[in-house]
Amino acid sequence: MKRFFQNSFLVLCTLALAMTAACSSNGASNANNRNDNGASPGASNSSDSGNASEESDGPFGKYDPPITMRATMIETDFLNEGDTVEDNVWTRGYSEELGVQVKYDWVVDGANAGEKMNITLASGDLPDLLGVNQSQFKQLLEAGQLEDLSEVYEKYASPQLKEFYSSGADGLLPARSDDKLYGLTYYSGSYDTSPMLWIRTDWMNNLGLKPPATMDEAIGMIKAFAEEDPDRNGKDDTYGIQLNKDLFGGGDFNPVGFANGYHAYPGHWFKDDSGKASYGSILPEMKTVLGKLQEMYKAGYIDPEFGTKDVAKAGETVMSDKVGLFFGYMTSPFSVSGMIKDGSTADWLPYPIPSADDKPALVQNNMSFGSIYAVRKGYEHPEALIKLMNFAVEKMFGESAAAESANYLGSSGQGFQAAPVRLLKPNKNVFIYQNVVAALEANDPSALNTEEKSYFDGITKYRGGDKSQWWFERIFGPDSSQKVIQQYIDNDAITMNEWVYPPTDTMVSKGGTLGKLELETFVKIIYGQAPVDAFDKFVEDWKKLGGEKMMEEVNQVLQ
Repeated sequence: MKRFFQNSFLVLCTLALAMTAACSSNGASNANNRNDNGASPGASNSSDSGNASEESDGPFGKYDPPITMRATMIETDFLNEGDTVEDNVWTRGYSEELGVQVKYDWVVDGANAGEKMNITLASGDLPDLLGVNQSQFKQLLEAGQLEDLSEVYEKYASPQLKEFYSSGADGLLPARSDDKLYGLTYYSGSYDTSPMLWIRTDWMNNLGLKPPATMDEAIGMIKAFAEEDPDRNGKDDTYGIQLNKDLFGGGDFNPVGFANGYHAYPGHWFKDDSGKASYGSILPEMKTVLGKLQEMYKAGYIDPEFGTKDVAKAGETVMSDKVGLFFGYMTSPFSVSGMIKDGSTADWLPYPIPSADDKPALVQNNMSFGSIYAVRKGYEHPEALIKLMNFAVEKMFGESAAAESANYLGSSGQGFQAAPVRLLKPNKNVFIYQNVVAALEANDPSALNTEEKSYFDGITKYRGGDKSQWWFERIFGPDSSQKVIQQYIDNDAITMNEWVYPPTDTMVSKGGTLGKLELETFVKIIYGQAPVDAFDKFVEDWKKLGGEKMMEEVNQVLQ
């Protein structure tokens, strides 16, 4: 059996928006969006499913008599009045409409769920429904403790569920092994972490510049922002570009987008033309990127103290009117919104990553996943998991959503967290952008859902003079980060990280050492404390210290 491994990158929530059901999985805490439950090998006492007749056919067929499905759950505050974790709109809906009675073996707070799951893993008593992280999933899979869901998924998954899991990529990839499916993922999409270029447009206009169409033009703008007094204060007190101390591993103010313009993909696993998986940070294109960054640092274009600043400190520098350009993401307005206020002329606009040559730039991106939901080996009704997920998607996004989503989502919009399995619409933000822009053009928000309407209202307030609402305009408006993502989609300009599995053995044992070597070497090169040719020695050392073995393990999985 092909072994499963997990990507070492963290899953991001697409947007940390607390006001509605916006949270799908990026800066938001996974503790609330995950059912970190346990599972253990060899559970011999199956749930009491009664003498249920053969389940009704179809995605929403009801069991008669009802069946029981044992599960586990984390505590949640997002319950309708009078509901409890054990008895709520979701559990009652399962029972009344599907004939599935969900019973929890345990309920714990999110902080203790991981440890409780580990105890369950070791106990020998698996619940029927398993909500686990990727490492736990790997353990169960290798122990032969999971049901093959391939046939029941094809038979029972609703068309909408299948559509969600095929949005932008194969959203079930981490749950597949040897061409079989062993679980359903909490898949949030593959678009929202696309890098892009953010430019301070009032400075651009002051200098009579145009948005850069090439990377050379971008560097020219960086130079102008550092040398030509873009804020018109008569002082030499500005930098062209901001970085943060974690470089390619950081959030905003990192040069990932800059690297992508040179067809370099730091920290990214992808297949080359021969079909072999490569690690982007060690390829020759990366050396070119570091050389360009070193040149800009020596010329004074980059904040000289970036190596001591995390994302928050880097953001403070930008908001103190010191910097005119940075590479960021869809959510970057949150990092600079503090400077958009009365009395300030500051404004920022996002642009696609320009290329350094005549070959179009591809931006690197990751598929975002949370929990994997699986079924213990031997449970009589594995298709029940599929039906529960069909139910969740239907109540929140299907034909019945207009009438019932308010009940299932509650007044907070976060009611989905009371469900033992959940899936929000993957890549939903680009669809929100399309709908909001259409409503703005028509000046008619009547067709928008609750979440979309909140963004429409925010944009309207900003345009009416409330600058605190600026981020709505820049994330979902006509000239926004989602517009850039839409351009990437239209131009097929996204390259996905191939590694979506639990960490390999070498990633676990050597990943920290290799990551430290990479960061320290790259910072020294940019600072000019090491020559650009030090990159060659880095690659050699990286391979000797475990990188070569790690690449072998990755290729064993991906080939």
